[in-house]
Amino acid sequence: MRNLVLLFTFSFALLAEGRPDGEWNWVMSSPFGEVKAKAVMKSEDGKLTGAFWLSESRKLEIESGSVDGDKIKFTLKRERPSGGAMTYEMTGTVSGDKMEGSASVAEMSASQKWTAVRKTN
Repeated sequence: MRNLVLLFTFSFALLAEGRPDGEWNWVMSSPFGEVKAKAVMKSEDGKLTGAFWLSESRKLEIESGSVDGDKIKFTLKRERPSGGAMTYEMTGTVSGDKMEGSASVAEMSASQKWTAVRKTN
């Protein structure tokens, strides 16, 4: 019985490694310098929800989020101060307490790289 409990615990830990659930310290390179945010994500039944806080007053909701194994995909929309919006198509891979990926924006020819580290208490 003890071996069964250990096997279950180990299996659960392996499954949790590729999950995006939790709070992340997120950083993306951009032509204007580094963009930092706090990201909070939750996955359930292949869907990804959550938000990015660029500051206390700037929150971007995750839209059209999906999870497939250790792969994530979602959209962020940012309102421009001058009007209109920018839509970021985000893709990434979760590996334990780290994520990395890229952001594509229709208005920009090159995608931007991003990384995230899971926040621990």
